[in-house]
Amino acid sequence: MTKLDKAADRTRMIIRATHVSISENGVRQFTLRSIAQQCDIHLKTLQHYFPTRNDLLKAVFQERMDKYLPPLMEILHSVDSALCRFNKIIDQLFDFSVDIENQRFFTEIFSMAQSDPQWMALVDTKFELFYNRIGDLISELNPDLDREAGRKRALAMGSMMEGMMLFLGENKPPRPERDGLDQEIRGLLLLMAQAPRL
Repeated sequence: MTKLDKAADRTRMIIRATHVSISENGVRQFTLRSIAQQCDIHLKTLQHYFPTRNDLLKAVFQERMDKYLPPLMEILHSVDSALCRFNKIIDQLFDFSVDIENQRFFTEIFSMAQSDPQWMALVDTKFELFYNRIGDLISELNPDLDREAGRKRALAMGSMMEGMMLFLGENKPPRPERDGLDQEIRGLLLLMAQAPRL
């Protein structure tokens, strides 16, 4: 194994341990020291890769974006019909939203962004391009909507998905009215995309 391979492996290990730590214990509980202990490395070694806690948080956030955005962009750029692409995007977003680690991690990140303007700017930047592209897809699916209206609907859909992530979180007690809620939301998202301009 080359030195570069070893460094890449160590970086992945640190990022993974941080993601799990945040998912299990929240952002406020994680420290560079605790991550170093989990990875069985010295704190100074960890700081060689990620000098600050914020650097490490940004790396984990970027790793999540790098994992989930490319497949979505691939769908958006496919030659399938607008309706087919829209349904595939919704499938991907649901898979993303119901993943327990994603629920925990992104709930923490969105919460942190509410009180930190730098994080809010980072989150907005990462999601803006994606929602703009979905807005363009909605405009293609629904010719009654211009680009601006399509993008507004995409943002409304994004807020529904984020709300669903919180509402259907793993610690929620089971309730009969939640049975089939995902199908109801899928139908509402399609109706929202296809509805005439208000």
